[in-house]
Amino acid sequence: MSAHPLSFMFDALTKLEAAVESAARSISTSGVQDKAVLARISSYREIIKRQHALIKDIQRASAREDWKEVSRITNLVHGSSLMIKVDAGFLISNMKSKSSSASKSY
Repeated sequence: MSAHPLSFMFDALTKLEAAVESAARSISTSGVQDKAVLARISSYREIIKRQHALIKDIQRASAREDWKEVSRITNLVHGSSLMIKVDAGFLISNMKSKSSSASKSY
């Protein structure tokens, strides 16, 4: 018996959400006060909240057998997850380079 495709999407979203929350905790405990970084974390949380709603929309479209809508919404969820991953990668890279620059100035 294979798992329902939506369960894979939900599991991936749960992992992404856990990663964002872990990053938020790390940033909080490190004392980062950069408003841009904090705003990005906040936007990631909002996007994930919307993705949860979109998964419910996929379930409804699937029940109606509206496969074009299922595909459209699936692409939205996938695209927004990819955007978070790419942006978070840039954010981490930027934070590492700032940290490296600060340690070299001593």
